[in-house]
Amino acid sequence: MKTTLSAQETPLHKVFSDDYLFTIPSVQRPYSWTIEEAGELLEDLLEFISHHKIIEKNLNDINEPYFLGSIVLIKNDGPQSEVLDGQQRLTTLTILLAVLRDYLSEEYAAEIDDMIVQKGSKIRGINDTYRLRLRNRDNDFFKKYIQEKGAVQNINKNTPVKTDSQKAIRDNAIYYMNRLNDLDEEIVNMLPGVIATLCYIVVVSTPNFDSAFRIFTVLNDRGLDLMSSDILKARVIGDIPKNEQDQYTNKWEEVEISLGRDKFNRLFEHIRMILQKRKGNANSKDEYNEIFSEINGKRFIDEILLPYSELYLKLANYRSYYSGNPQLIKILSLLNWIDNTDWYPVAMFYMHNHTDNLEEFLYRLEAFAGMSMVLRKNFNWRQSRYSQILKEMDRGVDVFSSSSALEVTHEDKKEVLRKLNSDVYIELKDTVRRYVLLRLDSLLTTGQPFYDHAVITVEHVLPQTPKEGSKWLEYFDDPSQYVHKLGNLVLLTRVKNSQARNYDFQKKKESYFQTKNGVNTFALTNQVIQEKEWTPQVLEVRQEQLLNLLKNAWGLKNF
Repeated sequence: MKTTLSAQETPLHKVFSDDYLFTIPSVQRPYSWTIEEAGELLEDLLEFISHHKIIEKNLNDINEPYFLGSIVLIKNDGPQSEVLDGQQRLTTLTILLAVLRDYLSEEYAAEIDDMIVQKGSKIRGINDTYRLRLRNRDNDFFKKYIQEKGAVQNINKNTPVKTDSQKAIRDNAIYYMNRLNDLDEEIVNMLPGVIATLCYIVVVSTPNFDSAFRIFTVLNDRGLDLMSSDILKARVIGDIPKNEQDQYTNKWEEVEISLGRDKFNRLFEHIRMILQKRKGNANSKDEYNEIFSEINGKRFIDEILLPYSELYLKLANYRSYYSGNPQLIKILSLLNWIDNTDWYPVAMFYMHNHTDNLEEFLYRLEAFAGMSMVLRKNFNWRQSRYSQILKEMDRGVDVFSSSSALEVTHEDKKEVLRKLNSDVYIELKDTVRRYVLLRLDSLLTTGQPFYDHAVITVEHVLPQTPKEGSKWLEYFDDPSQYVHKLGNLVLLTRVKNSQARNYDFQKKKESYFQTKNGVNTFALTNQVIQEKEWTPQVLEVRQEQLLNLLKNAWGLKNF
């Protein structure tokens, strides 16, 4: 009986044999290795030949194989094998073998060709079958210019291509042909034997998509370039009628390209939260089985993936989407400085179901997310609370009411105020104190603030360690009472200068807080620059003013 999952070290002459007929499903990403990756593969092989002095020996005397990593297949008892991972290596190796076949004499070419094509039988009426079949849109090109015997001789830089994948195939073949011309004849003659007998791949196979999830879990932490969205793609597209799969594959890939691979995978985490309205568990297979028991592949793409990807892009690329609305840009700029993205599903769900009061809702969401940061609420707490908010929104509960789960409790509001009144530079971690100051800065500006600097640092006005004899100590008998308070902090867009941070107030304003034109990026810092001196009285007034701003913004006035 076939096991659920098997893994076996396999020499390439067995990988490219009648044991396997590889198919790259249309749901897979396109072939994308450039001459950099393809060249590295060949150079590693040449280094292996040189290191072991293989030219001077018989291949059978070499006991140390060269490993090319792993491939993951969905495969039952026959040779038919869907490639879940390993497309780039299998395709590149086929290109290299085809170049060697068409470069070398017939005595080598025939055997190399056997690794590219499974021979048919005239008397049995069986056609030749190529051992690797690419995605539909690239397969004819691959067959015509790579797999057919003598095909590589017809490829050049002017060979027309229709996709980036075809361009990569063409360029890699040309690169290999040129590189072989630079090598000694002995090494070129040796290459096919080294590839066939000394190169090994770990072939991991599983009979179905369920065990593919297991493979993903086991191998993802070991460098496998595979994400849960890849497996879901196979699940979703496989649920669509064959005659519509190319159409829906294109829809899927347009979203993946527009978001980028990492954001695309995060989108699925947000979608899962929206659909299930609960914290995720370790068994993603069961979670997605539950989701797809209620929705088919077409509906998932048309009604969930496409609209929510658009909303995700709006939240992430808010400057371009809301260029005419400075207030929306302001609030989304702040939300994107929150040190987690757990608020995204709630915002996306609201935007999907409401066309009005978006700005008001986002400010309410920001108050909740911002205070949660100050309170250091952990992932589990946030997931539980955001799940509750999603469930209430789904039931039609008014998110603007005082009974909404978006409302911060009285006890938590009191704790927020206590923390804001404390030595915030010490009590709050760096990302949180920076966020609090950015929020205050936004409250001091009426227009659209600019918060996407590469560096934003928090600096003290009164230094942490004022020098003996400095003017600071003329004003502050006990600097420790004031130094880490909210009122003593400003924002800068540069790396801190350990020398400048101890300057007296006037010099610090002119040489450290101000830019060349005399104006700082942050209203919060310009406020300090306007002061003529920095005394306990000035600092205390500022402390109270800043606290009042946050009290109004976060609904803390009565606490």
